[in-house]
Amino acid sequence: MLSTGVAAGAFAQARQGTIDIAITVATSDSAHVEERYDLRSSSPIELRLLTRPCITIENLRIERAGLALEVVQSREGPWVTIRDTTAGDSLPLIVRYVVRPAGTGIIPLVHLAAPLARNTAARLGAVSVDVILANETSRVAFPHMTRQAQNQWSARYVGVPSFVEIAGDAVRDCVEPADEAGDNGGLVWRFFLLVGIMVAWVPLYLAWARRSGEST
Repeated sequence: MLSTGVAAGAFAQARQGTIDIAITVATSDSAHVEERYDLRSSSPIELRLLTRPCITIENLRIERAGLALEVVQSREGPWVTIRDTTAGDSLPLIVRYVVRPAGTGIIPLVHLAAPLARNTAARLGAVSVDVILANETSRVAFPHMTRQAQNQWSARYVGVPSFVEIAGDAVRDCVEPADEAGDNGGLVWRFFLLVGIMVAWVPLYLAWARRSGEST
């Protein structure tokens, strides 16, 4: 387990290493993500994930030497933080998970909370991302990538992007279910109730005012 004496600043230090990410959009229902971390550091890791509407992350597994690590998760707004709770050298690591549904076009990516340290001897970034699409009419809209084959895109970055956006005919809009117990629903029915009261009250008031004027 992590020692309570570990300072929060330890997570903010840049790390040396490389990250390889492979995204396979199998169908419009799911996308498989595998991230391989080869980092030269033995301190505990902290990973982050930006959640998205209409999208769920399933079967999240973080491995070292083929064994799943013990991790703890916390959430703050749309951000999920994942911390390694094992002692000793925690790297290299493999992160695997499934994104559903992939048809919304957004594939969230797990990424290090701390940045990768820049290697001044290398002009290219230390993070490579490869995307294989199931639909030939689809393309990677964000971040900028180069098409390597009919269904394959790739690029290198200095850091892991928080998501990959897929565009094309197979992508459908995200339609969130209405929040029945939320404040918005309450405001809507109160507004229409007020409109109904005004519609019924105005003719009654005008009729009363007309009769009052005739009686005088």
